[in-house]
Amino acid sequence: MKVSRVHFAVYCCICLFMLGSLNSAYAAFRSGSILANLPTQGSANAVALFSDQRHLLLGVAQEGLLVLDLSSTEQPQVLSKLSALQQVESILIRGKLAFIANGAAGLAIVDLSQPTALKLLARLDTASYAFDVAVTPDGQTAFMADNSNGVVVVDLRQPTKPRQVAVIPSSAASAGVALSGNGQTLYIADQADGIQIIDVRDPKKPIHQGHFNPAGHPQRLAISKDGRWLFSANNEGGLSVHTLPISASHQTMQLPLRNAFAVSLSQDQQTALVADLFNGVVVVDIKNPLNPQILQRIKTQRAAQGLAISQDQKTVYIADTQAGLTVLRFR
Repeated sequence: MKVSRVHFAVYCCICLFMLGSLNSAYAAFRSGSILANLPTQGSANAVALFSDQRHLLLGVAQEGLLVLDLSSTEQPQVLSKLSALQQVESILIRGKLAFIANGAAGLAIVDLSQPTALKLLARLDTASYAFDVAVTPDGQTAFMADNSNGVVVVDLRQPTKPRQVAVIPSSAASAGVALSGNGQTLYIADQADGIQIIDVRDPKKPIHQGHFNPAGHPQRLAISKDGRWLFSANNEGGLSVHTLPISASHQTMQLPLRNAFAVSLSQDQQTALVADLFNGVVVVDIKNPLNPQILQRIKTQRAAQGLAISQDQKTVYIADTQAGLTVLRFR
């Protein structure tokens, strides 16, 4: 069958349109700028988006856990506050519950059912300082990076009565945790001693499987949706990328950055955003994870410590320490 030039031109246009649609989200991360800033009284250390994308949690030292209304992205407003939590270091939202690594106060569990009136369901004090938390897919177990105490394993079957069931010792100081998609393998950012690998199929009896040392001191971790890649933000080392599972022959790549502190992945898994403390946010192309490329550096007012990416991949919310919340818009 003959294809006319007109038909061929139409076909090409359709193909280009489809390719443009597939790449539009990725292209959005090529150019970003500061859209808004919400000052806070204390240091903003952690941030997380509600599933509805209309509200946000911001952890502020000496001020508490703030709920922000995002009806206007350019003018986020404080909707409510839970002053009982004074040292929020990281926030994990699962459904209507927030799991908070609350510094010297350990683990806190918060009911988010009413954003205008947060409810503190429970606390679990720990021996050291809680920096980060991960929760298994079934929601029954939490793993909390507790600095020099290692990682505390918590039974969550009764959220109002969390119970410590084990401790995974640290040879340095645990700062971050990440779970494999099936919840069976735990990776621990153990700072000066690299990244620990733990079999947690039986949470009460964790088994050490090994460790490896990327350059710098690992702080926070992220695992790709397909479970093939581990990303580590390493202070004084940069962003490191590792193939999973970790073995003697696993591949790794290091992208030098000065003070990488946290890393988040976009929904399409093609971009990593790194909170690089005093250097702001670094946007990294990870289409080929073993060949990461810096797309852009965006200087924030103070020190970028935590970040959350909107589902539409157009907005990034940054816990910018003394500057409060900084909002980036990507086009």
